Amino acid sequence: MKANKFKLSYIIAFWPALFFVMIMLCLSALSGCYGYDTGYYSHKHNNPERTPMIEAVKASCYYNYTYDDYKWYFDAWVHYPRYDFEGVVEVHVDIFDEGYLVDTFPLYHNREKYWESQWIEMAETHLWCGDYYEVEFVAYDHQGNFDIFRTTPYY
Repeated sequence: MKANKFKLSYIIAFWPALFFVMIMLCLSALSGCYGYDTGYYSHKHNNPERTPMIEAVKASCYYNYTYDDYKWYFDAWVHYPRYDFEGVVEVHVDIFDEGYLVDTFPLYHNREKYWESQWIEMAETHLWCGDYYEVEFVAYDHQGNFDIFRTTPYY
């Protein structure tokens, strides 16, 4: 049985392969888009990490023939641990145009986790339907904890 001779190419081929595997592991760790909040679903009594969580939002603008004007609609679904929806004390929306605050509106609690408000464009807002805005929904609980959800209007 012949023994294979040692070649330098065996070592050189090993290091690029190891480097490639290490780079792929690092990139896969950086590409994650979900962060697990360990405190949010904790059912401990008086858990200081319990905060409101905005599950979904909708900002839209439609023409309303009754008012002969456009009307803005803001909707948010805000969850609170153990379905204690009274823990959420305030939800409001801030409207930004290129980073500058244009307007802010309160949302009113309708039922369970649903909050909403409607505003007539010319009479009650500084907005123009069809313009590009960044809409930021903010929910507060009774302890001052908050959650923020950013979106753009649906026209």
